[in-house]
Amino acid sequence: MKIEGSITVAGPPEKLWDLLQDPEFLKEIMPGCKELKQTEEDHFTGIIEAKIGAISSRYTTKFSIYDKNPPHSYRLKVEGNGKGGFVNADTHIVLAATQDGTEMKYDGEVNIGGTIARIGQRLIDAASKMLIGKGVKNLKEKLEERLRESG
Repeated sequence: MKIEGSITVAGPPEKLWDLLQDPEFLKEIMPGCKELKQTEEDHFTGIIEAKIGAISSRYTTKFSIYDKNPPHSYRLKVEGNGKGGFVNADTHIVLAATQDGTEMKYDGEVNIGGTIARIGQRLIDAASKMLIGKGVKNLKEKLEERLRESG
């Protein structure tokens, strides 16, 4: 499944970049994230709880940041496994200064398999878009809050 979109945040790309590298901040913005720990530079493990339709699952996840071009772009790879199946994603994130702050564009692919994939593609698409939308809304709100705090 393809994911893409963008948001504009009031603040410079450098501050946005720094927040997007902070595990505590990332934990705050990810829907259902119960735990996120840095295991080494640009590598994290975590626990995410998600519910799609009647299936609730707890996913053990690995996050990797690569192809970094600070403060302009990077790729984020996510691998998650749980009793509901698996989720793998690879997303390109681009930060660009605008007159209103910073535009953050994301573009990637998400693959879902196992029990969760058998409940129906339309339900998965709708739930995924809802979770991504919630995550992007959280991201925008938290980023702007942090940027206001830091001046």
